[in-house]
Amino acid sequence: MKTLSDMHEGITGEITGVVNEGRHKHGHKRGLNHNGEARLREMGFYEGQQITVLQNKGNGPLVVKFQDTRMVLGRGLAMKILIRNNQS
Repeated sequence: MKTLSDMHEGITGEITGVVNEGRHKHGHKRGLNHNGEARLREMGFYEGQQITVLQNKGNGPLVVKFQDTRMVLGRGLAMKILIRNNQS
């Protein structure tokens, strides 16, 4: 399973979820908590939704298209959105 930040420009995928809560070696939380998931839903991101990467330069924000909307997402947030690639 890839994250949105791993997808190349022009590729369309299906949102399958978000990174689960966890802890890294320093004990800090990583991933999204319930509020993070709610924030994504408020922004219009839902499981099963098709999303296309319009711009991904490998660092910095991504430009994506979904539901006839273009949006700029920070790389950190894009790394938490799980995607099933629809194209081989």
